Order: sequence, then structure tokens, then C-alpha cells
Amino acid sequence: MLPVIEPSTFSFLKTLPSGIVCDALGRLGLSGFTDGLYPIRSDTKMAGRVRTVQFAPRRGAEKSDFNIYRFIRSLDKGDILVIATDCSNSWIYGENMAHEAQYHGLAGIVADCMARDGQELAGLDIPCYARGLAVRPPAFEFVATDVPVSLAGAQVYPGDVMVGDADGIVVVPGALLADVVYQARDLFDLESQQEKAIRDRIPLDDLLEVMAKKRIAKP
Repeated sequence: MLPVIEPSTFSFLKTLPSGIVCDALGRLGLSGFTDGLYPIRSDTKMAGRVRTVQFAPRRGAEKSDFNIYRFIRSLDKGDILVIATDCSNSWIYGENMAHEAQYHGLAGIVADCMARDGQELAGLDIPCYARGLAVRPPAFEFVATDVPVSLAGAQVYPGDVMVGDADGIVVVPGALLADVVYQARDLFDLESQQEKAIRDRIPLDDLLEVMAKKRIAKP
């Protein structure tokens, strides 16, 4: 059973830069940032609970009747579809799948390979992340749904929470979400204090004191 998360938590996370969430993880000795995944639209903001699909390079020895459209329709509104392929150079989704996810009410699509139909994806409301754009046809086999996956340098479990913006994607362990949000709230306040301190030209020692607080976990 995946955890139920209050919509207000996602609303708050969408107000934060991904960097603050990453810093909150660091305060707790956690790591959950991805490498080389980019939004199709630079003004993208995303936060939601993760559901995973694992694919592998095509072998052809086994047959599967898996249909990703059926899987999308089984997800809850506000979930994020995460597709792991071991960083393939071919595309795995385009505007049709993205439209299906958008109309079903998902909060985003994230794939560690390429996407297709970049111009169309850029015009959609649903946040779409990929390593880039390509026309190389997909050559994958379905492995499993709702399993832990390795995604562009991060471990991702079903029920984790993803936060994404123009800078990239951060993965928060679902079981530690409350702790990370607690630290992120404190960091958000300290970030505001630092910006004000720089603007007000306070003495450097006072500015460094504010900055030092950002590295220490709030009790």
C-alpha cells in the first residue's frame, strides 16, 4: 500500500526550487538528485508521488501484454509516471502518451531516455522530463511496474516523491517526506534571510552567520 500524501504538501513543494529540496536532503545525509534529465519546457514545476515502470533492452525471448496506457489509467491523479530504461538513446514516449497522462490527471512524466515530438510536448500542460529528444525508434521490453528503479543516478522507489523544475529533479524517500519538508521550510526561510542580508549590505560576518545556518539540520 503506497502512502497517502496530503495535496497541500505537493502544493508547498511546487513553490520551492529543486535546489532547496536537494539541500534539505543533504542536511539529513540523504542523496536523491538525478543527472542529465531536462524538462521539455523551461517553466516547468512538478511535485508528486512516484509510480515506476522498468524497461530493458529488447531481447525477444519473452512476450508481454503490458500496455503502458492501461498502466497510466490505473494511477491516481497527481501521480508521476517514472520510466526507467538504463539511459537508452531512443525515445519511449511522445505527445500521444503525454496527452493520455495529462488527460488522466498525472502530475508529470519522467523518463531516463529520450522523448519524441518535442514541439508538441512543449505545448502541453503536463511536465515532461527526458534526457533529450530523438527520433531513434524504441527497442525495449517491459520488465515490471511499481518496483525500485535506478534513474539517472538516483534510486527511485514507488511511493517516493519527486520535485522538479528547470534545474532538474530531486527524489525524496516517501518514508522520510515529513522530515525533508520540515528541513525545506527552514531552508526556505533562511534563503529569504540571506537574500535580504545581501540586499541590505549587512556586515560580511553577519551574512556568513546566516549562510552557516543553512548547513545545519534544524532540530
